[in-house]
Amino acid sequence: MKSIILYYSYNGHTKKWAEKLARSHQGAELVEVQTKKRLGKFLTYLVECPRAMMRRSAAIKPVTQDLAGYDLITLAAPVWASYPAPAFNAMVQLLPKGKNVQVIMVSAGGPGATKKSEKNTKNLIRHRGCRVVSYKDVKQPM
Repeated sequence: MKSIILYYSYNGHTKKWAEKLARSHQGAELVEVQTKKRLGKFLTYLVECPRAMMRRSAAIKPVTQDLAGYDLITLAAPVWASYPAPAFNAMVQLLPKGKNVQVIMVSAGGPGATKKSEKNTKNLIRHRGCRVVSYKDVKQPM
């Protein structure tokens, strides 16, 4: 099974989880998704947290991999104000129809951190015609 892990990491915590996952899924391609404009911490929390809560997407740099060629697509991102960071919403928009999708949400709160947003996050993926095969809230490494 061919798999890819797309991750967005602001402080490096999600990157650590994505790398750990890639080691456990030998052969999985690991791709960092970057926003076109990186805001400082103050503006990120002031501007991007409300955008996360409103399910807005961030402008991201192009992902060159053809996602149609993968059997399993993992999306990993930080949790901001109990919602996936806006870059996650942009990654969802890249999903081709019919794919199996695994979701990893990384936060200081760990399991249950996205309780408010989990159902709608899964629905965003389903509306793309994909199946959510796994959804995990994980605690960021300290």
